Amino acid sequence: MKAIFFALLIALSLANFSGTDVHELTQDDFNSKVQDQKTFWVIVEYSNLSSEQRTQVVLAAEALKGMINVGALSNGASTILRVYSNGQAIEYPGEWEAQEIVNFAFDQVRDFAFKRVGKVPKKQGEKTPEPQIDESDVIVLTDDNLDETILNSKEAWFVEFYAPWCGHCKKLAPEWAKLATALKGEVKVAKIDASVEGSKAKGKYKVEGFPTIRFFGAGEKVDGDFESFDGARDYNTLLSYARETNRKLKPLFFEQLVNQQQFTDNCLKSTGLCVLLFVPHIYDCDQECRDAYLNTYKETVKPLKSKPLVHFWSQAGDQYELEEQFGLSGAGYPSVLALSPKKQLFSKMRGSLTSANVDRFLNNLLNGKEQVSRFGTIVPIEEVKN
Repeated sequence: MKAIFFALLIALSLANFSGTDVHELTQDDFNSKVQDQKTFWVIVEYSNLSSEQRTQVVLAAEALKGMINVGALSNGASTILRVYSNGQAIEYPGEWEAQEIVNFAFDQVRDFAFKRVGKVPKKQGEKTPEPQIDESDVIVLTDDNLDETILNSKEAWFVEFYAPWCGHCKKLAPEWAKLATALKGEVKVAKIDASVEGSKAKGKYKVEGFPTIRFFGAGEKVDGDFESFDGARDYNTLLSYARETNRKLKPLFFEQLVNQQQFTDNCLKSTGLCVLLFVPHIYDCDQECRDAYLNTYKETVKPLKSKPLVHFWSQAGDQYELEEQFGLSGAGYPSVLALSPKKQLFSKMRGSLTSANVDRFLNNLLNGKEQVSRFGTIVPIEEVKN
């Protein structure tokens, strides 16, 4: 029974590169064909190879076919790529990209050939050591804390889902680090390794390649509430996108009107429109009834949160003088009043509180199509005890 089990394990491991130019090797094959021979081999020793790594190895094998052998050995311990030259192993230090693997393999053949003539010239295009990247402002997230950290946060987040072996991710790293420093205090910049098998983040946030970049707006968040970034991955493009998207996805301002300072700061000083929803008194409309009105209004105005709008709600009678000033006290509730403090103009919504009516009213106001009237000094706001 054990023999059958181990045979199945070997068969599964050998099936990893079936139908490709990569030679599947057993340990005996490796000893006889690689270590004991004076030939060149590119060998990938693996325990858990990602699909992207496998793809790059297969492409490298196609390119090297007939010149340098490429083999695979399931070692059950780690994943590493080496070039074997005359039985000696030289570990590959670069990115898991076919072109880089091919370049490295030919470099080893070239070095070996020149050693035979007693000289090893400097390689053309030899890379200088990469500069150190200061990633101190990049927040590192994990599968265990990703949801809790972002969904429970009121701040905006820009998150990179990456793989350690991904060449494009490595090229992005210095730009991402610079971005994190520039956006400090505006947007949280983070990264998470989503390359491991079974990563929750990979499935939940639709990560199909690396790097994948997602933007989570400020304010309340729910599952699936993110924007996908598909632009160029340079610092300037990322910075512009983050700031513009952060502005577009600003949290919805919708509060109960309770004092003068709140009204002055958020309405009278506003250069846009201040919209007030007046709902029936709690004695005329119970909590469930009131919540239904508030939720209808809030859900309707959510798509307009990038527009120059702030929203308040008030219980009928709490701001009686204000209602009297704008002719609302005898009009019935709920009712909607829009103010432009800068232009000293106001308008009242006609019709019942439905999503269609609210959406039409606000869009007409924003496009200059709604009837408006002038007002003077607004009466003082009453302080409301909750």
